[in-house]
Amino acid sequence: MDNELFDGIQIMSPQELEQSLSKTPEDSSDDTTNDTPAATGTEEFTLEPVVSQRGEGATENKVITEDTPPANEQKGEAVYKALMKELVNEGILTVAEVEKLDELPGNFDTIKKLLTETIDGKMSEKEASWKSSFTGAKKRFLEIEDAFTDADQAIVMAQRLEFFDNLSEDAIKQDVNLQKQLYYEQLKAKNFSDADAREAIEDAEAIDKLSEKALKALPELRQSSAQIVEHARATKEEQTQAQKDAQEKAFQNLLEAVEKKDQFVDGLSLNKVSKDKLKNNIIKPVYTDPKTGQEYNSLMYKQMKNPAEFEMLINYYDTLGLFDITDKGTFKPNISKLKAVAKTSAITELDKVIANEEERGVGRNTSVETSQKTKSALDLLERAFSKR
Repeated sequence: MDNELFDGIQIMSPQELEQSLSKTPEDSSDDTTNDTPAATGTEEFTLEPVVSQRGEGATENKVITEDTPPANEQKGEAVYKALMKELVNEGILTVAEVEKLDELPGNFDTIKKLLTETIDGKMSEKEASWKSSFTGAKKRFLEIEDAFTDADQAIVMAQRLEFFDNLSEDAIKQDVNLQKQLYYEQLKAKNFSDADAREAIEDAEAIDKLSEKALKALPELRQSSAQIVEHARATKEEQTQAQKDAQEKAFQNLLEAVEKKDQFVDGLSLNKVSKDKLKNNIIKPVYTDPKTGQEYNSLMYKQMKNPAEFEMLINYYDTLGLFDITDKGTFKPNISKLKAVAKTSAITELDKVIANEEERGVGRNTSVETSQKTKSALDLLERAFSKR
């Protein structure tokens, strides 16, 4: 009975076991064939593609490359683009070319940019609408005010332009005084003196040519007035550019002067590190005004935050001698008062140490406390007098 349990079991030697494991499936299916040599273990190891078992039409796994955004990023971009389209359709956002909306990146920065452009555009439209609501000299003033640095000059020229533009030939023919005024303005524009201009007016009136002269003068006066505005605008632009150039040059000269500076205070030389820090303090903005966009460096920002206190502090430093200047215009800071203050402070502190020693009494001090007090006093003396 027990022998039946082991029927079919064959005891194999290690060599036979290794040879059996090295057989291919075809070899194992045919036990009678022993012509196939045993595997040597030197065959190249390969990976064969696995045939999908999901059937025809099954969706294969998507290959992810470096250019393929993560799924959550693609979803977020789609949401932003859908939101952008909705905002454009509702008129909340404005896009110059709506057909190119899909080409814009789908992110929050794009929406911010479109919103800024929309607000700027609407502000410009409101400003143009506001200006167009005015009439006459007020409207003309708004059109030419940027050409003048003085508002009063812009007002006078706006009134002059409006007067000449609305003047009709019939009004000129019916008003002798108006004829004289127009002819006089023309003559003065041609550099006539007052006396010569009056004489020319009298001659024209004597031969009944005053009206004709005035009608011919009107187009010239209109043109010359427009030229005055354009000349004023060009002059202002040149002055503005000259100011910018001068500021830029002064700024560069300041940085170059820092590089050439050896010291501000006698005995305190400037090395490269200190020069770089000084230039960085001048160049680097620390605050930007949200209303005007103007940038401030550290010193400018502090002055802007508290101008009255800043002015008092500057004057206080001047009284100490930090802004002393030579006859040649060279600043030479005088720190003798600061040295005197430091000396007085050190001596006062020394007096306190000595007074404390006397109050405690020599017998009450340990040798350790005495040496510490002595060292403190010596340090104070050295700081106060060693570098005088």
